[in-house]
Amino acid sequence: MRTSIIAFALGVWLCQGLPELPGTGWLLALLAASGAVAAASWRAEARTRLAGLCLLALAAGFVWSAGRAQWRLADELPMAWEGREVVVTGVIDELPRTLDRGVRFVLRVESASAPVLQRMLVSWYAPRARAGGDEDAGDEGQVPPLRPGERWKLTLRLKRPHGLANPGGFDYEAWLLERGLRATGHVRAKGENILLDPLVADPMVLVHRLRDSVRARFIATLPAAEYAGVLVALAVGDQNAIPQEQWTVFRKTGVAHLVSISGLHVSMVALAIGGMAGWG
Repeated sequence: MRTSIIAFALGVWLCQGLPELPGTGWLLALLAASGAVAAASWRAEARTRLAGLCLLALAAGFVWSAGRAQWRLADELPMAWEGREVVVTGVIDELPRTLDRGVRFVLRVESASAPVLQRMLVSWYAPRARAGGDEDAGDEGQVPPLRPGERWKLTLRLKRPHGLANPGGFDYEAWLLERGLRATGHVRAKGENILLDPLVADPMVLVHRLRDSVRARFIATLPAAEYAGVLVALAVGDQNAIPQEQWTVFRKTGVAHLVSISGLHVSMVALAIGGMAGWG
């Protein structure tokens, strides 16, 4: 059994090194051929039977990994709907991220006027200021305060994920794929953007709503504190609150990983101290 597990993992690893995914027919043929070899070796001696079983496990790992990759990549915005306006009804998932000129959030889609994805990354920008001081709304409108769990009806302009392909640089498309976000877009001010429900009752939504409340209290209490973003990150796991300048300092000093893992440690210590205080 242990040898078969290692062979399965080896098949997964081999699939990761392919320059492109094989077709479904090729995968089925590979699985069938390996199954036939394993069946033929079943009545042979122990070593031959083990080799056939390992070959089947290796092929199964390869096919499983390739099939999962094909399934994930197939979940994408149709090319025909890129750059077109779509009316979407959905719930704000996770914590919205504040930008210099707006907010960015994950929208969990419930219904749409086009074949869109279940989750997408949406930006809502405030008007730009013209040189003379006037504001030019353009495609954007005023950004309302957004909170997790709100149900909105929005008019969006969507596009497929696009990122730079510089060697050694940040892979934006892979980052979105890891989070199940296969489309991005922005809110159109000329469309119909309506808050339908202030709170959707869902267990994870309630968790994100609580995190948002804690973050808001930190920001309200420490509006000018230099490391307020670090405290927010350690308390509720919102690393987006940390300015890029501080991340640069953390990377150069070799402590960036501490910020990534210390939130769990702080939570464990707070739980222990809180429990002892309550018992006392």
